[in-house]
Amino acid sequence: MHKFNYRSPRYVVDLPVQLILDGLVIDARCREISREGMQLEVSQSLPANFEGLALLEWRGSRLELRVRVAHTGSPQDAMRFLFESEKERSAIAALVARLASRSGEPGLVPVR
Repeated sequence: MHKFNYRSPRYVVDLPVQLILDGLVIDARCREISREGMQLEVSQSLPANFEGLALLEWRGSRLELRVRVAHTGSPQDAMRFLFESEKERSAIAALVARLASRSGEPGLVPVR
């Protein structure tokens, strides 16, 4: 019997993200997000398996999480969240739930 590995639901969003990778600060846009990671639009492809910090901000919620590049492909790259605590895991789950509850709103606009 084949075991299926289901991914968390992903939601289309438009959120500002700052990546800090090896001392470089890269501005990006989060185009999809889930409890496990996010898909980013970046101006240049990121190095595969690179780790750093991602700063996400939306309507008063500001999260700083460790991330690893999971997939590269211009113009979008995928990042996997590297949770260091259950508190971080809960924080991203709460953000995704807030975004999901508003996914029907036209023009979901992030607040910086």
